[in-house]
Amino acid sequence: MSVSYPIILNKSNHDSGSTFIYRFGTSVEMGSVDIALGSAALFYSWRNITAVKGNSLFKIIHPASGTSNTTLTLTIPDGGYEIADINNFIKFYLISNGYYIQNTSTSEQTVFVELRVNPATYQVEFVSYPLPTSLPATHTAGSAITFPSTSRGPQLQVTSAAFGKLIGFEIASYPATQTSTVSTTGSSKTPVLSDVQNVVITLDSASNPFAPVSKVIHSVSYAGVSYGRLITSEPNELSFVPQQQGFRQELRIQLCDQNLRPLELLDTDITIKLLLRAKSN
Repeated sequence: MSVSYPIILNKSNHDSGSTFIYRFGTSVEMGSVDIALGSAALFYSWRNITAVKGNSLFKIIHPASGTSNTTLTLTIPDGGYEIADINNFIKFYLISNGYYIQNTSTSEQTVFVELRVNPATYQVEFVSYPLPTSLPATHTAGSAITFPSTSRGPQLQVTSAAFGKLIGFEIASYPATQTSTVSTTGSSKTPVLSDVQNVVITLDSASNPFAPVSKVIHSVSYAGVSYGRLITSEPNELSFVPQQQGFRQELRIQLCDQNLRPLELLDTDITIKLLLRAKSN
């Protein structure tokens, strides 16, 4: 069995963006070695909702006094979000801006919209609860809320395809008209909450003649990992990749998405172990 030699890249090797550089103490003829990924650990720290992606803005059409409505424009701050996080943002926005009622006994605050996941139907659902025509007993009203002349619920207005893609809704208002009963609208297409499905690790010296992108050495799934948590991968079988001929003094590792777009890492605290072994004659 041939001997392999480990080298470790971590935060100290960070160059810029999602690129990390390992510098040898001397020049190395790379054509004489094969390299495999031994292990990788990185934090899930790239944002799925940003102003640059254009997927952070939507509207809520909220019933107001009489037959009128108030259109609220919500902009989600850049960050990493699950559907529950987006729902929490909506609730926070409505409460902060006075669109709620509060139980005077329990202090529970109620808003009249909800965004939730329905695992059974593989949908995101927008739930609209009708406002009463007057303030219920034992409740106080938020500073901005007023009550319609007939009970009706708010609407979600998707104004951009990018936000609609996140939650699986086309550009439209949901429900199409305000209703006097609880209304649940499910997404019409598969929600794509993140445009990153896998973390692809590339090595600039790699030379795989059988792959369309010769620099790819490994792909890491982060399925089941929450935002801000650690992603780890340790292959069960090592896949040694040939290297380009020529002397090098450094190696460049880059972390990309499945389309080989560099990840926008907020946390560069990584640990990547590469294994080098002499090429068999």
